[in-house]
Amino acid sequence: MMRSVLAFSIMLGIGLLTPRTAAAFQSSYQPATPPTVQSFKDTLDSHPIVALTFDDLPAAGSLPPGENRTKIATALAAELKAIHLEGTYGFVNAVKLENDPDAQQALRIWVDAGMNIGNHTWSHPSLAESTVEEYESEIARGEPALAQYAGARDWHWFRYPYLAEGETLEKRNAVRAWLSAHGYRVAQVTLSFDDYAWNDAYGRCLAKQDTAAIAWLRQSYLEGAAEYIQLGRRESAIAFHREGRHEIPHVMLLHAMAFTTLMLPDLIELMRKEGFQFAQLPKVEQDPAYALNPDAALHYGTSFPGQFMDSRHLTYPPFTPHPNEKLQSLCR
Repeated sequence: MMRSVLAFSIMLGIGLLTPRTAAAFQSSYQPATPPTVQSFKDTLDSHPIVALTFDDLPAAGSLPPGENRTKIATALAAELKAIHLEGTYGFVNAVKLENDPDAQQALRIWVDAGMNIGNHTWSHPSLAESTVEEYESEIARGEPALAQYAGARDWHWFRYPYLAEGETLEKRNAVRAWLSAHGYRVAQVTLSFDDYAWNDAYGRCLAKQDTAAIAWLRQSYLEGAAEYIQLGRRESAIAFHREGRHEIPHVMLLHAMAFTTLMLPDLIELMRKEGFQFAQLPKVEQDPAYALNPDAALHYGTSFPGQFMDSRHLTYPPFTPHPNEKLQSLCR
C-alpha cells in the first residue's frame, strides 16, 4: 500500500500535474498494529542528516499577485545562502526557459548564488505515459541548457518526474541503464510532504488579503511538514532495516515556488528543533542504502523507501492526510 496518491491537481507552469497524496487510498489502507510513535522515535538518530532539493526550476507553481520567477529565485537563493547551504540542487525542466526572460533570469540567479542544477527532463513527462525512447529523448533534450547554465559544475543528477521510475521492469531497467551510461546519478527522495499543495491557496488568499486564511495556511503547512517528516523517517527505518541502527541520511523534496520560499525559514527552524543537520545531495547519497535497488515495477511514483515498502508489502505507519479539501476551497 503506497501513501502517495492524488487528492487534488495543481498547475506547475508546464501543464496539469497530478502528484498523489494519501487520501485516495485511505479507505483501502488497513495497517496492522504498528509500533507506537514513541517506539519509532527511540529507533531514530538524535541528529539526523538531510539534503534539501528543489524541483521544477525555474518556474514552479502559479504566481501570487506581484510575484515573478526572478523574485522567487532571488529570495530562495538568499535564504539558502543565509544558512550556508550553497550547492543545493534544483532540478530543471528546461522547456520553461524557452522565450521566457523572467525564467531565464531566475535560473541565472540560482546558479550565480552558488546553487547547483540537475535534470528533471525537458517537460516533466511521466515514465508511465512514455516509451523508453521518448523518455530518454526528454532527458537528453534538457542537457544543453543544463550545460549552459551550470558551466563546469556537476549537473549529472536526475530526478524522476512524479518520482515514477517505471511501471514495468523492462522500462525501469532500460532507463536506469541509459542514465548510468550517460554519467547520471538518481536524486532519490526520502522526505516529502507535498509542499506544493499550499501554493495555489496562498495565491488566492493573498489576492484577497485574507490574513486569517494565510495564517491558517502557515500553521497547517508546518503541521503537515512535522508529521510527514517523522513519517518519512519511520518509513526509512522500516524499509532499510535501520531500526535501532544508524539512521539513513535523508533527501527532502521541496518545490521552488512562492509559498515554499516564504515558509523556508520556518521549515528550517522546525527541522533544527528536531535535531536535523544539513548536508549536500552528493554526500548524503554516499550512504550504502542509496546503492540498493528495489528492482520493482510500480504503476505510480513514490519515495525511495516507499518503493521498498510497497514492493516488499511492508506495513506503513499511520498518518493523517493533508487537509486537501480545505486547501482546494480556501479563498475561492
